[in-house]
Amino acid sequence: MVQMKCLSWLLTCTSLICFCYCQDSVVSVIHRLDQFDRKLLDNKMDVLDIIDGAKTSLRAELKENIRDQVREAMAEILQGESLQDMVKSQIVSELRHLKQGYHQMKRQLHHVSRSLKDFQEETGVFHQSVLKEAHVGNRENSSHVCVRDKQKLEVELHKCDIYAADLETDIERLIALNETCHLKISQLKTALSVSASSPATVVATSTTRLPVLTTSVTTPRPQEEKNRILIAPFWSSTQHQFRQLNIHSNSLSVYHYLTKKYITSVAYIATKRTLLFGSYRPNMISESTLDTSHVTVLREGVRAYGMAVDEGRGIVFVATYQPQRSISRMSTQGKDFTAIIDLSKYGGTPRQITLDTRRKRIYGCSRVKLFTVTYDGQGLATLATGIYMYAVTLDQTAGVLYYNNEKKLMKMTVSNNVSTEVTTLNVVPYNMRLYRGTIYYGGYSPSTVGAVDVTYNTVAYTLQSISMEGIDNLLLCLIP
Repeated sequence: MVQMKCLSWLLTCTSLICFCYCQDSVVSVIHRLDQFDRKLLDNKMDVLDIIDGAKTSLRAELKENIRDQVREAMAEILQGESLQDMVKSQIVSELRHLKQGYHQMKRQLHHVSRSLKDFQEETGVFHQSVLKEAHVGNRENSSHVCVRDKQKLEVELHKCDIYAADLETDIERLIALNETCHLKISQLKTALSVSASSPATVVATSTTRLPVLTTSVTTPRPQEEKNRILIAPFWSSTQHQFRQLNIHSNSLSVYHYLTKKYITSVAYIATKRTLLFGSYRPNMISESTLDTSHVTVLREGVRAYGMAVDEGRGIVFVATYQPQRSISRMSTQGKDFTAIIDLSKYGGTPRQITLDTRRKRIYGCSRVKLFTVTYDGQGLATLATGIYMYAVTLDQTAGVLYYNNEKKLMKMTVSNNVSTEVTTLNVVPYNMRLYRGTIYYGGYSPSTVGAVDVTYNTVAYTLQSISMEGIDNLLLCLIP
């Protein structure tokens, strides 16, 4: 019995000793596992650092190799010729071609002038011979000979008029080409000087005009009275002096005599050398010369948003808002004012209008429509529709109508009424005028004057930003 008790105690002690020993072993194993995880984490960070260093080294080496290869390739391509030399040679080549074209144009102009002179001399000789024969025939009582020679002379004189008109058109085109050549040559010379002074990266830019200078002016000299556009503020409650854009020098002048407010439209009568302008508060159409402050009221009770003059027939056409929305006409003296067509139910208020004096047609915009009508108010037709349609002008020689659809400048061939887009302007134009292949437009908020050379389809560019208090847009009037 005593032995059994001792054995039981011995087994208990043995089990306790084994349990304690196992517990110590487990703790040791767990501690070692923690140490192994820490070492593994440290080794992982070291490996990542090594990989990042290798990547950076390989990337730098790769860039250096690529840079060397590019340099070698560029050296092989250029073969000793620098980029500046290439630019210079290209500009010199273009300048040489332009000079050749300019000299060829001068030879053509000389040939046309000589042909015109010879034709005039031949016409004069023919005229004298016909008059001599007619005189002899009268002395011999040969009336039928005089009638025949007179008819022949009329035919020849008609041909002479046609030929002279064609020659004048050709001369105008040659003059415009001459001006363009001079401008291109000056621009190429400027580009050549710039590239010679700074061999930096060449950046292509659009063609721009010289910057417009703002100066004060008194009465213009006779040689400066051509190629200008009068700029008037639209709908301003503050009196502003009119501006003048001198096209030949790209300078902006101020007219001291013309200080008006509440202007709604402008037009110029070259035969009388007077300016017509519509206004409101009160509604009227007035007349003034450019060199005096005297104003003559032609019509009262009329608010005009557009005016166009047919000087050959002595007629002024007016797009009115009051007393009604209509197209009206009057003489250049303001007499015989009458509405030719009522547009009250047509939709929109008529704005700028332009004339085809050969076909006796009126073209106009009414904010949402481009329309046409005859001088007698017949055949009203909608040519195009859009939004913010304010401005329209006509190239009568080419038979092309230019108008705006919001900021898009559109052109339409009047023979088939097909429209195409010319370019996108930087503002919505409120007025536009065509002069020698260039459209000048007054911007609708902000008030800017821009231009588009439609002959060469260049992009629109801003000539001048006009700062006038209380206005959002400008009215333009061409003064030839």
